[in-house]
Amino acid sequence: MNCPVCLSAGTFSPSLAGSDFFFETTNKTFEYRSCTNCRCLYINPLPQEQEMEKFYPENYWWRSSPALLTRLEGLYRRIALRDHVAFITRASSGLQQNRPVRLLDVGCGSGTLLGLLRRKGFDVIGFDASHEAAAVAKASHNVNVVTGWRLQDGNFADSAFDVVSLFHVVEHVAEPRELLLEVRRLLHSRGKVILQVPNIESWQFKVCGIRWHGLDVPRHVINYSTRSVQRLLSDSGFRVCRTRHFNLRDNAPALASSLFPSLDPIRRSVRQRRTNHQEPVLLKWGRHALYLGAVAAACPFAIAESLAGVGATVMIEADKI
Repeated sequence: MNCPVCLSAGTFSPSLAGSDFFFETTNKTFEYRSCTNCRCLYINPLPQEQEMEKFYPENYWWRSSPALLTRLEGLYRRIALRDHVAFITRASSGLQQNRPVRLLDVGCGSGTLLGLLRRKGFDVIGFDASHEAAAVAKASHNVNVVTGWRLQDGNFADSAFDVVSLFHVVEHVAEPRELLLEVRRLLHSRGKVILQVPNIESWQFKVCGIRWHGLDVPRHVINYSTRSVQRLLSDSGFRVCRTRHFNLRDNAPALASSLFPSLDPIRRSVRQRRTNHQEPVLLKWGRHALYLGAVAAACPFAIAESLAGVGATVMIEADKI
């Protein structure tokens, strides 16, 4: 098959093979190819949409209990999302208009980011595959979320938005050009897309290989380098105007979850729900504390790789052209 990012043929090499060790949704082994032209990494053959739906556990998005722990986790996430809010606010500052900036967040989960942006004066709406996450977003943050598996399912009008954000979405999509074509349709003539993906040029990937959390086998069907995601945006009718390699919410936690997957809160929540067995509260608090310590310990490494231009994530602001 041709590369799904740059569409080149015959410029690939066998690279890695792995299975879903993180959520154990399937026993299948997946082979990856590396495109030597744009330096992306993709599952070969790419899974079909109906197969991909089975790879997502019911509570793939962030959620936990009891109530006090949930509030503390929510506080942590609001602090960690400050990077996202600042990046979006700066990108939106150049949009001169006499109304609030209208923003669509694709893959919004339970809507924490949308709630923060709404308080900043943005006119927000979300899109997500999970009906449960949409209900939590409405109840917890008073934001509306349209549900569907593909962005086209949202039936949004042409030029409906000033900004479309896709945080850790594009790597889940087997046809990224089709997705970005739809994003371009939804943006007005001066609109912006903000996109974030894990970076396979990071030191974390070199250290952890197939067990790097940024690959999230098999849910991340295409994995990107900075070059490949910039190429994808350019080919899809966007001009890259800003790139950032460090993110407080994602970079250090990716390394912590790679080295200590049994401590990852979402993985633990999924396993408990699958087995119908809840952790004792003290044990849950203890494992959360250990995970937070692992994240803190990973921060110097995450900062160093970002300063070297090979951070664990790539966040990009691009203009519609």
